Amino acid sequence: MKVTLKLAGGFVHTVGFSHRELDVEPGTTIADILAALAIDGSRPMVIARNGHGVGPDEEVRAGDRILVSPVFSGG
Repeated sequence: MKVTLKLAGGFVHTVGFSHRELDVEPGTTIADILAALAIDGSRPMVIARNGHGVGPDEEVRAGDRILVSPVFSGG
């Protein structure tokens, strides 16, 4: 099944792309996707699926749009 992954910040440099359509198996979690891309899941990050915040153990569904961003702070 196809999902769209959008990466932000340092994750773009880690993985080498900012936006990509991925073909994943049913039952795949966001944590599975992060591990396959060698993104350290223990780093603080914001994860959204279809515009709503979710955790890394959330299973993805066909057509999902997933955003993964490091936590930013500033003043």
